[in-house]
Amino acid sequence: MNENNLNVVYQQYFSKKEADQIFEELEREIEYFPSEMTTVVVFNKRYPVLRKVSAYGDKNLTYTFSGNTLPTKPLIPILVKILKEANKFLKDGSFNYILINRYKDGQDKIGSHRDNGYGS
Repeated sequence: MNENNLNVVYQQYFSKKEADQIFEELEREIEYFPSEMTTVVVFNKRYPVLRKVSAYGDKNLTYTFSGNTLPTKPLIPILVKILKEANKFLKDGSFNYILINRYKDGQDKIGSHRDNGYGS
């Protein structure tokens, strides 16, 4: 699918073995924002989210959702590797930002909603 600057790519970038190694490295290396930075506002009331959140990418990018604006952390080597591999498959442009939502287990989830988040 490629419409109005929308580019959806379904691609296996890494073998299972390499993906497992990358996952373990991400588990060790990713730094998450403090929970007070990632609350959501629903009907003018603030609630904690049931996930850890982090954002990495080009300098001066931000991510805004539900009244929060999160700064971007500098890319770490494992994320550079992932972006480099993913960018090989793009015809136009390149990925420069990674938003990470880390759920505790398969039981944590968010309810039905429509995102109005945006980046800058």
